[in-house]
Amino acid sequence: MKDDRIQIDCPGSFAQVRAQAAGRLDAGAQPGPFDRLDWFEALHAHAFPDSPPLILHARRAAAHAWLFLAAGTGGQRAGIANWYSFTFRPQFHGAPDAATRHDLLVAIARALRGRADRLRFHPIVDDETADAALIATAFRRAGWHVVTRAMARKRLLHLPAGTGFADYWASRPGELRATLRRKAQRHPLAITIHRTLDDGLWRAFEQVFAASWKPHGDDFAFLRAFAQAEAAAGRLRLGIAHDGASPAAVELWTVEQGTAYIHKLAFDERAADRSPGTRLSHAMFRHAIDVDAVRTIDFGTGDNGYKANWMPLSVPMRQIDAFDLARPASWATALTAHLSAIIQPDEQAMPGARRVDSGRRATLARARAREPG
Repeated sequence: MKDDRIQIDCPGSFAQVRAQAAGRLDAGAQPGPFDRLDWFEALHAHAFPDSPPLILHARRAAAHAWLFLAAGTGGQRAGIANWYSFTFRPQFHGAPDAATRHDLLVAIARALRGRADRLRFHPIVDDETADAALIATAFRRAGWHVVTRAMARKRLLHLPAGTGFADYWASRPGELRATLRRKAQRHPLAITIHRTLDDGLWRAFEQVFAASWKPHGDDFAFLRAFAQAEAAAGRLRLGIAHDGASPAAVELWTVEQGTAYIHKLAFDERAADRSPGTRLSHAMFRHAIDVDAVRTIDFGTGDNGYKANWMPLSVPMRQIDAFDLARPASWATALTAHLSAIIQPDEQAMPGARRVDSGRRATLARARAREPG
């Protein structure tokens, strides 16, 4: 007789999850970098060092689901994510159908009742994965009051099978193609794409960021540790454009299971008239499409204007807040979230996913039109 019971447990550490998962949360078993156990562990140590994680695991036969949460303010729990995360969602293994995933997530959501007044999941990419609908439906079924809002948008490129870079590039706006052709003739650049990482390459990466318009605040030690791990696994693509002896533009990409992820990019403002960012992006896209044979390219969080030249598809990035209305402490924030969802429809969603203070907001607004050069 088939056993359809769902077992729930709450591992107390990432080490316990690793032993429990037995490779199910490693590369190859999960769809991308932001679904792997090593990502959650590293990001939690970086962004939430002062509180233990809250990890829930549900199992039915060979089907598994995990949800990774960190402490928030007050009675809130939030998904382990920050501005380096392209997406946040539950992790599954051996649960191929939507009904099984729903049942496992409902069990997790029920187990969370009494552990927090409210929960926050962000960013959730509203693409073909339907993660937002799955999370919202499961938590409502478990008795949570759920508010879903589009807080930003992002750019994706999905390439039909057999599409080469020449076909892709021919479909790009004429102004972009003309800019690259003109600047390449007038100002030669040396462009290299690296799969390994050393001190010299990383110095070039930080040097360009220091001379760019990018706001300060990146944790380069965290980024380097991530890049080093990706290089060791063969997934790193670090592009550098040199203008003479000086690095003028850098891009940090990774490639995994047919998808390329654009994590970071910047250019030296002193070389802006040479468009080093545009020219490096051209080389990176060509390498990803023709050499790595990717079918999807993910431009990270935000819908900056320049990204539309490279990718026609813009999709919402949603935030889901779930409130336990049996706990009076959740009422005020639930009302605020509900009103916010009413007055901020999807078409007016914010253009960026990362929260910034008022001073940095102005800096970003001035700079968006200028990247990548």
